[in-house]
Amino acid sequence: MKSSFTFKHLDHSQSLVEYTNQKLDEVGKFLLKDGRCNVYFWKDHHEFYVEVSVNSKQKFFKASANATDIYVAVDMMADKLEKQFLKVKEIYLNHKKFDLSKEGRLHEVNSQFEYNPRGRKSAA
Repeated sequence: MKSSFTFKHLDHSQSLVEYTNQKLDEVGKFLLKDGRCNVYFWKDHHEFYVEVSVNSKQKFFKASANATDIYVAVDMMADKLEKQFLKVKEIYLNHKKFDLSKEGRLHEVNSQFEYNPRGRKSAA
């Protein structure tokens, strides 16, 4: 995932950029297609804020978090993004009703035609 970073009222930190990239790559595996993200870091009254917006072909995602430690805020933001990615992935993969799909109708027809001879028990 391609990322751009913006720091406001903070010094640019390469270790923070690498840590954030690592977290975004971990949760980025749940995306169906690659996306672009913008990450904003800022500090306000002893609180660190992290906000990320991800553009992908499917959808637009946005998550923000704040904490007294910037790395904790990055972890919280990554957790929020992961929940959003998993929810959208679940919707895209299971968007059809099973009963209306070809496999569902075939399963229904097969259960009607199963033959159990007398004296034998079914395997199921």
